[in-house]
Amino acid sequence: MLRASAFQLNRGVKYGVIGAGALGKSLIGQLPAKSRHIGPVAGISLRVASRIANSLRAGHAARTADELNDVPVILFHSPQDQLQVIAGILEQARIDWKDKTLIFCDCEVPVAVAARFRALGADTAVARQFGVPDAILLEGDPQALVAAQRLAAELHLRPIEITAGTGSLFDAAVALATAALTPLVNRATDMLRGTGLRDKEAVEIATALFQGTIAEFGHSGRQSWAWHVREPDLEQLGSIIAAVDGPFLDLFRELILAGFAEFGKHPEAAAALHKIPVPALPVTASEPPASKNAA
Repeated sequence: MLRASAFQLNRGVKYGVIGAGALGKSLIGQLPAKSRHIGPVAGISLRVASRIANSLRAGHAARTADELNDVPVILFHSPQDQLQVIAGILEQARIDWKDKTLIFCDCEVPVAVAARFRALGADTAVARQFGVPDAILLEGDPQALVAAQRLAAELHLRPIEITAGTGSLFDAAVALATAALTPLVNRATDMLRGTGLRDKEAVEIATALFQGTIAEFGHSGRQSWAWHVREPDLEQLGSIIAAVDGPFLDLFRELILAGFAEFGKHPEAAAALHKIPVPALPVTASEPPASKNAA
């Protein structure tokens, strides 16, 4: 028979924890000490569970994941390489999942894993940090989101709630604004170095330009685009494009063209820009010229 007496006797316990890795650095570890309300803490073994509880400075080590049946909300954290193992332990535990919430904290959860717990009767949600200070991303079932919102309040973080199933789209936006942007900042810096500027000055100017563009977009949105109203000078734009060399040239022109398409502006200018010839890249030693006899 599944035990429920522990939670009934200890009304102050809100959360159970299961996981692996550095839980102390996750959202779970960031819960304020006075409001953690953590009970059983489970891992792949009692020894690991004890280590996790010590790192959290909250809760008590559970001998098995069965003890998580005593809490209404289970917080889950695991590095990617151990996630399936931890999920398997939790799935095999003697837990009545009806009216229970499972929140995956700061980990990438395959859709199939979350679906398995929903099939058992659990409400599931994902709560994770995404690079914006004082904010937390929430995605999941309506009932689980209620618990996730409470978690965000205890963490004193602004909840950013997205539609269930759109996590990958959100991640794509984050990647575009971060990892995909960094090479552009680096390239702009290199171009400025090419004008004779010292390294420090080139970095300062490049970052100031990007920061200024972002600030203007935050203030005016799409109207902050340089050519939102006035059509670009094609002769000047051609000169700018011609100044760019190397494999970055095609991307540079595509980025310029993307603005016309994104904002639906100046189709004639975009068509003319398409016709500006792109200088052929020099043939490298690793790319021998085609044979004259080639078809």
